[in-house]
Amino acid sequence: MNNKGQVLVLFVLLIPIIIILFALVIDLGFLSIEKRSISNNLSDAVTYYLNNIDETDISKRVKKLLNENLDNINIDIKEDEKSVEIIVSKEYKSIFNIFSKKDISITYKGFKDTNKVIKG
Repeated sequence: MNNKGQVLVLFVLLIPIIIILFALVIDLGFLSIEKRSISNNLSDAVTYYLNNIDETDISKRVKKLLNENLDNINIDIKEDEKSVEIIVSKEYKSIFNIFSKKDISITYKGFKDTNKVIKG
């Protein structure tokens, strides 16, 4: 008996599922890369803030630094006597509508007395 026709039908039925899975993996990879990029730049910005805390308009400089390195972000800086908290959020548009309008929001906090930076 010849099974060539059965294999062809099975292949035609499975190829769209395989393509969708590959696209999903690629999309999640891009999301991971975007999160890592924001996290690295934000960590550097908080460190820069703590090292140059005595400068005038340090908040404006940090915002400028983040805007130069990241596109289409919202920055919120909260300061008090002991710490600074910087929150960066960005809308991530994915290939699929499942993840569309997903907001990436990352927070880092830096302590002025110890110069310690933690992800919050």
